[in-house]
Amino acid sequence: MADIVRRQGQKGFRDGLLKAYGHRCAISGETAAEVLEAAHISPYRGIHTNSLENGLLLRSDLHTLFDLHRLGIDSSNRVVISPQVVSPTYASLQGTAVSRPRPVSARPGKRLLAAHLRLLRT
Repeated sequence: MADIVRRQGQKGFRDGLLKAYGHRCAISGETAAEVLEAAHISPYRGIHTNSLENGLLLRSDLHTLFDLHRLGIDSSNRVVISPQVVSPTYASLQGTAVSRPRPVSARPGKRLLAAHLRLLRT
């Protein structure tokens, strides 16, 4: 598991994603702020990677699966679950439409999502 580290600019990044996604997980729709996390599509490499285009607001368990490349988002903005994920709870998310944030400028970068999807563990 990845260590939890304090990252420069993380609060602002999370606050921006909370606002853009209307305080809802992009996949599950969860609204409990305590479990909503700012996920980097391309790994954090300093404050410059905290752009909204490089982020998704995800429930903590979905964030973990995303970081482990067990969950991705395809070009039609739908969830892709790795076959390595055997839990029916998560497998049932396959093909789920991902919410798009407002404004349009906060939407995840298509190239970033495609690069992440290529690393999906099959």
